[in-house]
Amino acid sequence: MSISMIKPHKMTNQKVRDSGCSTPALDRALALLELMSTRPDGVTQSEIRSILGFSANLVFRLTKSLVRHGYLECNANTRRFILTGKLLSLAQPRSEDRSLVEMAQEPMRWLRDATGESAHVGVRSGFECIVLDRVVGPHPFKCYVEAGAHGPLHSGAPGKVLLAWLPEKEINATLRQMPLDAVTPNTITSRVAFARHLKLVRRCGYATDFGETLLGHHCLGAPVFDSENRPIASLWITAPAARLSEDDVLRQAPAVVKAADKLTSLIAGKIHANGGSS
Repeated sequence: MSISMIKPHKMTNQKVRDSGCSTPALDRALALLELMSTRPDGVTQSEIRSILGFSANLVFRLTKSLVRHGYLECNANTRRFILTGKLLSLAQPRSEDRSLVEMAQEPMRWLRDATGESAHVGVRSGFECIVLDRVVGPHPFKCYVEAGAHGPLHSGAPGKVLLAWLPEKEINATLRQMPLDAVTPNTITSRVAFARHLKLVRRCGYATDFGETLLGHHCLGAPVFDSENRPIASLWITAPAARLSEDDVLRQAPAVVKAADKLTSLIAGKIHANGGSS
């Protein structure tokens, strides 16, 4: 079973943000890409016109250009446009001509085999975590998130580890701006409580998500660091609640941390001492 963190959106008007740099064409293209990121099922040209208020001619030219550049593709039957994986590939750190996803394959496969659960790698984008890739676990009842899905940093294990190892001033500045919406009844929505939670994550060396993004869906993640010891990615497993209880976390956490360390070693050439104990 595939579980996506993306929620359906109502058809509402969306304004183009003016960058103030006299680049209206770029502002409109970025607005279109941002719209596409919220519509996993894609959008038609008429829907783009309705939501963004663009003319038919502008929508035609923007979509045609983005398709030719490989950022969008169009379903020939439904005529709906969807994002490709090209934007994700641009954002990936690289080492010796290998992308983050390429370097993560072996650690993810190792983690899947060590835990029996689906393994994922993701990065931060604003106040969200975006899934770059996953290796599906062997259970008949599979619990995983598709590449390209995204969810709030504060409600999931992968997002928490991307925040917890930032400098304290940066964490505080982020928390002042970041919305802490209640995705489920289990989501932490207090800034004070979430700041305390991030300190606990850092002490443990890993983060958990007990139904904070999706009820019945649990996650366990650890940070991946670059050569300057900044958290640039997260590696995590997902499982149904029955397979990832608090006791299961204590048993599985060492493998998750070890897999993240393997990826850190490939990226930075060293193992990061994150200060946690599992």
